[in-house]
Amino acid sequence: MNVLFFTIDNVTSFRTRSIYMDLVNKFIREGHYVTVISVCEKRDQRPDIVRRIETDGGEVLKVFSPNVTKVSNYIMKGVSLVWLNHLYKKAAKQAMKNRLYDLVLYGSPPVTVYGAVDLVKKKQGSYSYLLLKDIWPYDCLFGDALSTKGWKGIAFNILKFMARKLYSVSDVIGCMSPANIKFLTDNEPEIDKDKIEVNPNSVEPFGVALSEAEIKETRKKYGIPTDKVIFLYGGNLGIPQGIDFALEAVKASKIVDDACFVFVGGGTAKELVEKAKTTQNYENLLFIPPMPKDEYDQFVYACDVGLIFLNHECLSPNYPSRLLSYMQAGLPVLCATDIYTDVGKIAVENGYGLNCQSNDVGGFVRCVLYMMDNKKRSNMGKKAHDYYIRNYTSDNSYQIIMNRLLPTTNAR
Repeated sequence: MNVLFFTIDNVTSFRTRSIYMDLVNKFIREGHYVTVISVCEKRDQRPDIVRRIETDGGEVLKVFSPNVTKVSNYIMKGVSLVWLNHLYKKAAKQAMKNRLYDLVLYGSPPVTVYGAVDLVKKKQGSYSYLLLKDIWPYDCLFGDALSTKGWKGIAFNILKFMARKLYSVSDVIGCMSPANIKFLTDNEPEIDKDKIEVNPNSVEPFGVALSEAEIKETRKKYGIPTDKVIFLYGGNLGIPQGIDFALEAVKASKIVDDACFVFVGGGTAKELVEKAKTTQNYENLLFIPPMPKDEYDQFVYACDVGLIFLNHECLSPNYPSRLLSYMQAGLPVLCATDIYTDVGKIAVENGYGLNCQSNDVGGFVRCVLYMMDNKKRSNMGKKAHDYYIRNYTSDNSYQIIMNRLLPTTNAR
């Protein structure tokens, strides 16, 4: 089977590890050929960039685009998103000259891939599967990026029109969790519910468990206490993650003597974390700059609890992929979130984590105190790893897709 995969990620190698490329490589291992159409934004473009990357069973075709992500000027961002639809279609035409594609896979955002998906379906009769990650444009209402009124309201309605076009051309929409399905169907009731299913974020298992000696050695390498319970937050530090609350909660947790909080990452709120550490005397807080993904995912095995923070003012459910690094390493999770997401609810229901709202400092501290018990952490950590293996591997996502595409449940 030939698969065409659209992604806004700048894929530079088939060895790249991500929720998308792990799935791509799963398809290749199963004997399918995958063409990845990958966006290279202007900020990443250099004269030596290879426009086509080949491997056994797959290829990457580069699309050179204006900057689409991390753009503060929303007018320029909108123009770039619309132009991206044209670039995707152009790349799809090029890919179809060489192959007949049975399946088209793509993530959202961006929603402007709809034109290319529609083109491939009409030309080649391909089956289309949307991996819905952020529910645009509703996600953009948070933080006043967009509005339902004024000129921002016009932009919101244009994006909503494009999103509906994308849903229309999709044979199946895979959502990250039940809460995402509910939010989508509540806000887009015209979508046929039979074509919506849960297909969560997934990655290939990575890393190896560490001995007690190796854990101490790893912690010493990064300047982390060897005699404390390490609560790890890894990933983007920004407004959607509610870093203000995170810092307030960490400060309040100083009453827990043996708890240490380690933040790894970068983002718009990185300076807040650095400033808190240096000027506000957060003795229980450590900050480490971003690491290469492989290094970070192995580092997680030297920690004790994974942290999820989501801003309490978020208006649509999010399901952070950073959760997977924690769970594959057998870490229990502590989720401080808004009321819409079910990431914490699922953790509690399946026994691998705790949940509080991200405006409840006292609730967070109580969760920290609970996590200080070694036996409780160990029990939850085992359940986290087991749940990950059953639900959050690329094997699982692959099978969900194939069960839709082929009539038998044992399709490979």
